[in-house]
Amino acid sequence: MKKALTLFYLDDDFEDLDFFQEVAGDLGHTVRVFADGRIMLLVLETEAVKPDVIFLDIHMPILNGQEILEIIKKTDTLKDIPVVMVSGAYPKKLVRHFSELGVNYFLKKHHVHDYRESLKELLNDHLATRKATAK
Repeated sequence: MKKALTLFYLDDDFEDLDFFQEVAGDLGHTVRVFADGRIMLLVLETEAVKPDVIFLDIHMPILNGQEILEIIKKTDTLKDIPVVMVSGAYPKKLVRHFSELGVNYFLKKHHVHDYRESLKELLNDHLATRKATAK
């Protein structure tokens, strides 16, 4: 049986936040969305319960996805949380760079139906299974 996950999702596009929350929520996962990376980092640092997975949009104002990823991976209490980078495109050089920084998965934003199916597959087949086997 697949376990419900607690997910944090950071994106400055409110439609994408709503879409992610709808899809992940329909699958039974708990979702916290953030439009400001500083607020998400504050919640990560101050709350005892940590998410099972963190989703980061690459292109963000103030702190971009890479800067937040680097902070997460340098923080002892956060560094083992799987991180999914979300973007509209992934050139090979960028994939290699983020993989070296510790990104676990990449999710490409594209046509709504395809994106919904990719998100469902990632949540159901990869992340939920990973959590179930880690217990």
